[in-house]
Amino acid sequence: MFKLLPISKYILYKFKNKFINRNVIFSGNIRDSIPIYLKTYISFVNTHQYDYYIWLKKFLKNKVHYDLVDNLLINKFNTLLFFWLKNKSESIFLLENILSILSINSDIYIIGENNSGINQIKNIEKFNNINFNKIISARKCSIYYGLLNKKIFFNKNFYWINYYYKNYIINSLPGVFSSNKLDYGSELLISTIKPNNIKGKILEIGCGSGIISTIIGGTTNKKYLLFSIDINSNAITSSKKTILVNNIKNTYVFPSDVYSNINEKFDLIISNPPFHVGLNYSLDIIYKIIYNVKKYLKYGGELRFVANNFLPYFKLFKKKKQIHILCKNKNFTVYSIKNI
Repeated sequence: MFKLLPISKYILYKFKNKFINRNVIFSGNIRDSIPIYLKTYISFVNTHQYDYYIWLKKFLKNKVHYDLVDNLLINKFNTLLFFWLKNKSESIFLLENILSILSINSDIYIIGENNSGINQIKNIEKFNNINFNKIISARKCSIYYGLLNKKIFFNKNFYWINYYYKNYIINSLPGVFSSNKLDYGSELLISTIKPNNIKGKILEIGCGSGIISTIIGGTTNKKYLLFSIDINSNAITSSKKTILVNNIKNTYVFPSDVYSNINEKFDLIISNPPFHVGLNYSLDIIYKIIYNVKKYLKYGGELRFVANNFLPYFKLFKKKKQIHILCKNKNFTVYSIKNI
């Protein structure tokens, strides 16, 4: 499922035996099988993506950790391979967390695509003491090396972002969708949430900062039970905090790769699905949602989602009569599919 990327193939060739006596931790935007193949003394993977976590556990068992790391792992690792993310703030957040568990004099390798912003690493004040230098440019990627010569301290509370939407306070960690403000697609989707038409058992796929689940729970005057899911661990943490501070009841937040942890049928499934995988456009998530949705909708239940107008969703549905447009503006469209 997660094949070796070109830069990982290069690393396996270039550093074939370099880490054979090293305790290596992989972290950041790691989405391929390099931890399985790279020869090390000890390998450990820290990921924030639930689909990758579940897949990699089949091969590495208990050597994979989902979510932020803490000092339980301290002093075990002396080498870090960190894969840079497209979001600079998220990269800094995750990198500082993982650096906080490393031993002094640990080797640090930062790997990323050239168009991801990786070349900013030398100018980030938090990491000035590490003195990163580019050592490799290959496969449209760069690899920077630095030596950890000073203890790094990490406090998640310094990274919280919050803003108000109407009477609700939204809390988010860096890189989580809608972390700084409500995006226009979610705003259009929220406009379809009315007190008298939201009830029963509800599933939000891709809960992000928790804003849509919060609006649902705070708007409806009917009985409801809400499940909020995401693959990203920082989104799960953000949604839990947003839902808690806004006193939203009857809501469960947990990780799931679309329907992987779902065993219920719903009256409403709602989503603002991502259309990026890394730096590339992808329709994979919405396809997974749509083509399996009938298994998870009650009879008469509805799938409601928003999509950017430049994406060819409507043209690609085989049975176009099943899909309806609830509302539309120049950039986004809210679609509805009912199980009837």
